Amino acid sequence: MARAMHLDPDLDFIRQVKKAGGADLKTCMQCATCSVSCKLAPPDRPFPRKEMAMAQWGLKEALLSDPDIWLCHQCNDCSTRCPRQAKPGDVLAAVRSMAFRHYAFPSFMGQALASPAALPLLLLIPALILLGVLAVGSQGEFGYLFAGSGEVDYAHAFPHGLLEMLFIGGNLLIFAFAAVGLMRFWNAMKAHTPAGMRSPGFLAAMTGVAMEILPHSKFGQCGESKPRQLGHLLIFYGFIGAMITAGLALFFTIILETLGSPFFLHSPIDLPNPIKILGVASGLAMLIGGGMLISRRLSGDSVSGYQDWLFLIAITLVGLTGMLAWALRLAEIPVVAYLDYYLHLVLVFFLLWYAPYSKFAHMFYRTLALVYARSSGRELVSQAASAAPVAPQSKPAAA
Repeated sequence: MARAMHLDPDLDFIRQVKKAGGADLKTCMQCATCSVSCKLAPPDRPFPRKEMAMAQWGLKEALLSDPDIWLCHQCNDCSTRCPRQAKPGDVLAAVRSMAFRHYAFPSFMGQALASPAALPLLLLIPALILLGVLAVGSQGEFGYLFAGSGEVDYAHAFPHGLLEMLFIGGNLLIFAFAAVGLMRFWNAMKAHTPAGMRSPGFLAAMTGVAMEILPHSKFGQCGESKPRQLGHLLIFYGFIGAMITAGLALFFTIILETLGSPFFLHSPIDLPNPIKILGVASGLAMLIGGGMLISRRLSGDSVSGYQDWLFLIAITLVGLTGMLAWALRLAEIPVVAYLDYYLHLVLVFFLLWYAPYSKFAHMFYRTLALVYARSSGRELVSQAASAAPVAPQSKPAAA
């Protein structure tokens, strides 16, 4: 017997989805071509058809808590084959950008990172803090910053110990805020998950997700947007490499020196030291990967919202200014080198301090959604459905 359902459409949510990149949402006629076309959609309750229906009806809470929006990697095979050009891939991308804003803590930060009008203020905060660091390091003597030639000593202008205190302290606070948002998201997924699913266990699910994320294997299954896999890998490993480089530099140049160890390294670390090699390779990876993805978006690969461009431009500029800081130090051009290094630091702190509220948050929310999908048995049900034998059809009786 059919069960009655009470729907409470959120019309403002529908408008927000359309504004965020799902402008063609209402052209969807629920033909399911998208779900059939998607190589990543599981056979059991496949996406994105049901998500398109929820978005059309304005079912905000159900849609934002749906882990399947994160199983989508925006291959855009569905958008290419859609007979009505409803662009399901872009709709789900818009919903994802709204999801981490919805669960963000504090919530006003999620709204701020989504607003171009707030960008000057958001940049001004790390810019002023770093000017304070510069004032402390320079001790009232700023003439060296404007020299046309001569030695460049970034550690003098921006004391690394003070920078690390800001970096570590700020990140601890930000990770605590991120944990609140992620816990909200996890609880919302639990509340909207159908009952009766078997679980492989959290640790087993985490291991499986890690093995999937490290090679970005899902991107490799895409059709239309498969070339994005390399760009994403370069940015992913470039950023990880840059963080490892910063950690190793902190350990060898500051911590070991403080401990009086004979193995400490003098700053700056230069080639052919392995730490510097890793740093240069990481910077180049971010620069090349960011350039590849920006080029694809400029070619119309997919609809790009404000947050897409903000993240891509910021992380590409981090790679560019980082490489320039090294080159300008070697070229001994202080007036340009210090300005470039200052901009580099502003961009780094901008990316990290606002990570839970920008598109950077995709890394956290997608990982958590993938872990939840596995630990709740979502993939087990899907695999069982796909492996089940199809019963042969009986022949009609002869007349």
